[in-house]
Amino acid sequence: MISQRHERIIVGLILAMYVLLGLVFSSGPIFEGPDEIEHYRFIRTLLETRALPDPASQPRSQYHQAPLYYLIAAPLAALFHDNDFAQIDGRINPFYPYQMAVPGNDNKNLYLHTRAEAFPYSESGTAQAVHALRLLSIVLGAGTILTSYRVFSILWPHRPDRRLIAVASVAFLPQFVFMSSTINNDNLLYLCTSLFLWLILRQSQLGPSWQNAFGLGIVLGLTLLTKASAAFLILPIGVATVLDRRTWRFVPLILTITFTVAGWWYIRNWIIYGDPTLAWESLLVWKTEAIRNGSIALGIGLSRLSYSYATFWARFGQGAVAVGPPIYLFFNSLTLLTCVGMAGNLIRHLRTGVKLPAVRQFLIVTSFGATWIVMLIYFASTAWSGNQGRYLLPGIAVWGACIAFGLDVLTPYKLRLNVALLETATLAGVVALCVVGYFLPSYKVWPLPAAIAQPLSLRYGDVAELIGMSPNNPKGHPGDVIHIMLYWRALHTTPLELQTYLHTLDSDLVRRDSFPAMGHLLSTDWQPDETWTESYVVPIPDNAPIRTIYPLLAGLYDPVQHRPLAVTDGLGNTTTPIIGHIIISGIAEAHAPAAYHFGNSIDLSVPQITYNGNQLKVCLRWQSLHAMTTDYKVFVHVLTESDMLLTQADFQPRQGLYPTSDWEPGEIIPDCATLPNVPNLATGTRIAVGLYDVTTGQRLAVQDANGNTLPNSRVIVPLPETQPRSAVAKG
Repeated sequence: MISQRHERIIVGLILAMYVLLGLVFSSGPIFEGPDEIEHYRFIRTLLETRALPDPASQPRSQYHQAPLYYLIAAPLAALFHDNDFAQIDGRINPFYPYQMAVPGNDNKNLYLHTRAEAFPYSESGTAQAVHALRLLSIVLGAGTILTSYRVFSILWPHRPDRRLIAVASVAFLPQFVFMSSTINNDNLLYLCTSLFLWLILRQSQLGPSWQNAFGLGIVLGLTLLTKASAAFLILPIGVATVLDRRTWRFVPLILTITFTVAGWWYIRNWIIYGDPTLAWESLLVWKTEAIRNGSIALGIGLSRLSYSYATFWARFGQGAVAVGPPIYLFFNSLTLLTCVGMAGNLIRHLRTGVKLPAVRQFLIVTSFGATWIVMLIYFASTAWSGNQGRYLLPGIAVWGACIAFGLDVLTPYKLRLNVALLETATLAGVVALCVVGYFLPSYKVWPLPAAIAQPLSLRYGDVAELIGMSPNNPKGHPGDVIHIMLYWRALHTTPLELQTYLHTLDSDLVRRDSFPAMGHLLSTDWQPDETWTESYVVPIPDNAPIRTIYPLLAGLYDPVQHRPLAVTDGLGNTTTPIIGHIIISGIAEAHAPAAYHFGNSIDLSVPQITYNGNQLKVCLRWQSLHAMTTDYKVFVHVLTESDMLLTQADFQPRQGLYPTSDWEPGEIIPDCATLPNVPNLATGTRIAVGLYDVTTGQRLAVQDANGNTLPNSRVIVPLPETQPRSAVAKG
C-alpha cells in the first residue's frame, strides 16, 4: 500500500496537472464558453450600476441567475478597463455554427476575433479581464477537486488506490476541465455542491453536531445563492434526514442559517417580480428555448439524452467543438466497465453483508447523484438547450466515486495501485489530447501544408491570391462529408471586411460562405504575405445525382456591395474562378461476370440496342475495376456488312459529365447514346462499340468473356432484325 505522504504527493501532482490543462484550455479565444459573454455582462453590469440587473432587460441574458458568483468575480474584473467590450460584443459570426458534430475549425467560433485579443492581451482590456476571471474559475475547480478528495477519504478511508482513481476521474474529466477554464457560475456551484456532499457524509460518519449543522446551513445557503437549481438538493437532504433520526433536531438550525444566507435574494425577487427563483422571468428573455411554454415534455427530454451523454464527457466551445471517435470510444469503454464493475461490486457486498453506516453512505451518495440526473431530465424536458451534459457536473464527486468503485472489482488486488496510477496518467493524456488535438485547433488559423495537391494562381483584386487546393478533384457519395482545402496568401491590407465563398457552378450542391480562414481571420486584420488554409466541411445531400461532376468556384466578395472581387489568372487575364471539380460517385458493387473486358480496368455487359424508325439507341452498362488516370471516349459506329461506316457517335460517358478518370473501382456506370437520322439499314448492318484515349486516339484493347482478343479493339453487335428489339452482341 502507498503511504499517506506519497498519496498526498500524487494528489498534488494531479492538481498541478489539472491547473496546467485548465490554463491551456483558458488560452482559447474569449467568450467561446457556454454563455460566457452573458456571465461577463452580468459582472460588468454589477460594476457599472452597483445593483443587480433587471432579468428582462437583456435578450438571452443570464441576469436571472443567483448573484453570488458575480459578486465574488466583480472585484477582480474591476481591476481592468474593458473599453473595447462593446466592439467585441457586436462581432457575432453569422456563419456559426456549421456541422457541429464534425471536428475541425469550420466556423466553430460564435464570435469573430482579432489580433488584439491574442496573448499577451495588451491591446484588449476585455481580453485581460476575461482571462483573469478564467483564472478564478480554475481556482474554484481546484477547490472542487480537493473537496472531492475529502469525500473519497470518507468513503474509503483505507483504500488509497480507489481515492486516486476517483480524484483523477474528477480532475481529468475533459468537460469539467473545460468548464473550469471559462467564466461561468457553474464553477462555484461545483465547489458548493461538493462541499455539501462532504459535510453531509461527514455528519453521517461522525454523527450530527451543532458545528456541522451550522456548516451545512452556510454551504446550502451559498449553493442556493449561486444557482436556483440547487433547490434539487432537497432530495439528498431528505434522504440523510430520514436515515438518521439524530439529525432531526438540527434541521431548524440548518434551515434558519440557509434562509439567512440566501433568503434575501428569493424574497427580493418575489417582491419585485412575483417570481422567487426568476425561472419564469428567464423564459421571457429565452422565449425560443421553451419546449412547451414552460411545461414538462418528458418524452422529448428523454429522447435527447444521448447528446447529454456526449457533452458530459467532451464537447467544447458553445457546443460546436466535437472530438473524434477514438475519444468517445475510450469514454464508452470506461462507462461500460464502470457500470459492469459497479453491478459486480454491489452484488459482492450484498452477499457478504453491509453494515448500517455503509448503507447510509450508499443511499446519500446515490440520492446526491440522482439529484443531478433528475435535474438534467427536467431541464431537457423544458428547454431546447437543457440537455447539456454539463448539468450533471455538480455531482462530479459522485461520478468520480462511481468510476473508482466500478473499476475496482475488475482489477486484481496486487495491481490496484499500479492500475490507479495508469488510469490517472491515461485520463490526463486524454484531456491533453482533447485540448491540444481538438479544442485549440478549432479556433486557430491553419497553416499551409508542406505540399499543395493542386497549385493555383488566381488573384482577387489586389488583396489576395488563391495559391492552391486539395484534394485535386474532391470525390464522394451521397450522404458523405467531404473536406476541401483552399490555400490563400494575402497581398495587401484592405479596409473591406471580405467574405469567402466556395460554390458549385449552376448548382446548389455546394454553397458555402465564410469569413477567411473559416471565420478565424478578418480581412481587415491580415498582413501582407500572410498565408492560411481554409478547410471546408461539405456534406453531400442524400439525394445528390450520382455519376456527376460539378465545377467548383471559389473567391472573395464584398458583402456590403454584394459583389465578388474581380479575378485574374497568372497571366493577368480576367477569368472565371473555376478551381476544380467535385465528383459525386455511385456506390461500388461486387464484380459480376461481364461479356467484355477493356484492358484490365473496365468491364462491359452485353450492349442493348433498339432501332425504331430512323433512330438508333445503344445502351451500355460499364463497370470500373480499377482507378484510372486516362479519359476514354466511347465510339459507336454503324457499319455495313462489308465494314463501311454509315454513321457514328463519339462521346465521353454520360454526355461528358462523368469521365472515366473519375470512375470509382466497383462502380456501375449505365449510359445510353441515341443516334438520330440513321438511314434505312440493310440486313447485315452491324454496330461497333469501343473505347479510345482522348489524348492519343489509341483504342483500348478488348477481350470477350473467354479471353479472346477481339479484332480492331471493338465489340461487334448485329443490328436487330425486327424493330424495335434488343440484340445479343457477338465478338
